[in-house]
Amino acid sequence: MYKQKIGIAVGGNEPDELIKLIHNIGFEAISFNYGEPENINRMVKTARSVGLTVEYLHAKFSDANKMWSENEAKESIDRLLFDLEVCHKCGIEKMVVHVWIGFEYTFGETKYGFKNYGTVVEKAKEYGVKICFENTEGQEYLYALMDYFKNEDTVGFCWDSGHEMCYNYSIDLLKDFGDRLLVTHLNDNLGISRFDGVTYWTDDLHLLPYDGIADWDYNVERLKNSRKLDIINFEVGKYSKPNRHENDIYEKMSDTEYYTEAYKRACKIAYRYSK
Repeated sequence: MYKQKIGIAVGGNEPDELIKLIHNIGFEAISFNYGEPENINRMVKTARSVGLTVEYLHAKFSDANKMWSENEAKESIDRLLFDLEVCHKCGIEKMVVHVWIGFEYTFGETKYGFKNYGTVVEKAKEYGVKICFENTEGQEYLYALMDYFKNEDTVGFCWDSGHEMCYNYSIDLLKDFGDRLLVTHLNDNLGISRFDGVTYWTDDLHLLPYDGIADWDYNVERLKNSRKLDIINFEVGKYSKPNRHENDIYEKMSDTEYYTEAYKRACKIAYRYSK
């Protein structure tokens, strides 16, 4: 499409019919969230059978903060190594990794985090898988890891446009990491909702582009000044967060209607990106 492939992320246990629908609508690539290996393997086979490129697997992140601990990291490391092995066995070339979870923290000691993530990076090098560190809350940890692994070709950046707005106070992360960009999570939201500026996870709406307050001319221009990508990927959500209703309109759509609308928005951005 416009000399630019577009992809979309889905869950870790989607039916084959949805994967085929996404291909029939026009997407050229698909990515999956963490799930049971048999489900990931099935979805990868289905995607490739219809001609979809499988771009990445999103690793589990529910205890990402423990990766910075001296004594509590083992289970977290093992989980990342588990997801990494799934990538290896399924021939998935990229794995998206969160570097922190939680909004109340004091950024401090990093040496255990470097050691723990280093274990994962070394295994990724062995497997030939790229680790894509994503911007979430706790951007100080992202900056620390990106600097620590700055000479590692195995490590790159996953830019979530919505997280930048509602978690990272709209700082220009592509200015700092655009030359190491490997994956995009393009989505929209309404920014930080609280008057005191405190960030909270329910602001991360994952709306379709142009349904929030993002400046897509600005975003596309920054993408064009970053490392050129074969695939620009969209990570959007059909369902509303608790006590939020911005995505309710999507819930009323059939899958065909929703993914067609997502495809139309993606094409608009792909056209601008390719010019």
